[in-house]
Amino acid sequence: MLLNNMCEVYNGKIVEGRDKPIISALEYIREYLMRRIVTVLNVIDKSEGLLTPWATEQFEIIKKEATFYHVQWNRGEFYEVSGKPNHARVVNLEKRTCSCRRWEITGMPCRHAVAALWEMGVTGGRVGALESWVYPVYKLERWKLVYSHKINPINGRSMWVKVQCPITITPPKHHTPVGRPKKARKRSAVEMEDLALTRKLTRKNTKGKCTKCGANGNNIRTCKGAQA
Repeated sequence: MLLNNMCEVYNGKIVEGRDKPIISALEYIREYLMRRIVTVLNVIDKSEGLLTPWATEQFEIIKKEATFYHVQWNRGEFYEVSGKPNHARVVNLEKRTCSCRRWEITGMPCRHAVAALWEMGVTGGRVGALESWVYPVYKLERWKLVYSHKINPINGRSMWVKVQCPITITPPKHHTPVGRPKKARKRSAVEMEDLALTRKLTRKNTKGKCTKCGANGNNIRTCKGAQA
């Protein structure tokens, strides 16, 4: 599974600042990060429990789904969890794996694993809080650690120290292209293939049919012919 979420989020946040000169663009990013860290820390201060608010919400959904499953234990490390007929899954709590592979992929116990943990608690095993079985990346303490670093404010550009450079650095030659500057990013070939599969293609370079004269190649706005 190949994801590009970090680049997508970064690209989406700098849309308003990426067309500025390099120093102004960096200042835009610095100021945004200062606001972002303060906003997230305010949310963290209001949060309770072992998991982040999003992870808590998702895990509650998983626990509700786990109530409809039946568990059989082999007196060892394996649990057979079944819901619908012929849809049983095998859970290994020692290795923290499930045959549905959701636990390994997401790092959060799936509904089969939660049902197996409940069975483990009923049979005398040490389970503890279910949230303790979630991967540490979803823990509130890890979230605090990520945003523990601060970005300090700096003085305005008028108070910056001027560098004594022996040579004069001239700005590069700039040519303003024709038309409105593009804000949207360029789509990759894979995304264009996905659009082709979903049949949501652009109407660019296609000839439409005029609703006024019925001819191809023009529309009602540019039509000069008689009404059909």
